Amino acid sequence: MTAIKKKKGLFAFIVVLQIFFMISSLWLTSVYLVKIIDSAKGVIQPLENANYNADKIKAGEPFTGDYLPIYNSYQAMLADIISFGIWMSLLFVILNGSLWLCSSWLFEEKKGWKARLNGAARFFLKMACSLVLLLIPSAVGSYYILLHFVRISDSFDTIIFIMKILLVGLAILYYFLLVAFALATGSSWKKFVKAWFKVSVLKISKTFLLFLLVSLLLGASVAAVYAAVEYEQSFLLVLATGVLIIMVFVATRILWIAGIQQIQQELQ
Repeated sequence: MTAIKKKKGLFAFIVVLQIFFMISSLWLTSVYLVKIIDSAKGVIQPLENANYNADKIKAGEPFTGDYLPIYNSYQAMLADIISFGIWMSLLFVILNGSLWLCSSWLFEEKKGWKARLNGAARFFLKMACSLVLLLIPSAVGSYYILLHFVRISDSFDTIIFIMKILLVGLAILYYFLLVAFALATGSSWKKFVKAWFKVSVLKISKTFLLFLLVSLLLGASVAAVYAAVEYEQSFLLVLATGVLIIMVFVATRILWIAGIQQIQQELQ
């Protein structure tokens, strides 16, 4: 609270940037979701009307008509998914990264604009490296693990179980990423890596407890928004819960950074 009172202008900018980030993410998701669903229909509908009669296929009747529209729809869907992933990644790194950077500035002393720019450049580089280091190997590993069990499993329940395990792995990965984002404003790469390991692993009893608290607060705010949308009786209620989730995102990020910095100080 002291940091917010001292830098009210910066805090207000963080809130505005959070609103812009959420609106941009929702708009981008809605635009590409429509495109992907439209392309998916071009694949699904011809397959629904296809010939599944084994006797007719043996007699020479084709499984379906022209394969080219199905292939084109599949290619369009794949291109939209890749494009959506790229744009969302850029949005996440630039806007969400700026939110983390500005939130960290709440706890820093005033610096000149050159020092701020140098610090920002180091932060985004560390953030990008953290994402690449953790996300790419885990994404590749998850893909081949899931593909392996899809091939060998004769039960859909097994696939669901493996997906649940992968989701737990995703939560653990998110934990390490959040620690990295909170520590990425440090000047030295060596100190950053050491602090990342010590805070996330050696101090896991305190850090993970803070992670659970932040997750519960975020989960409760998301549940409130979902309940308000499902209720469908009051636009003001939906608007109020929308404001609530924005403020919770801002507050939990600041809480997380403050908590991680305190844990880091205990190691010194």
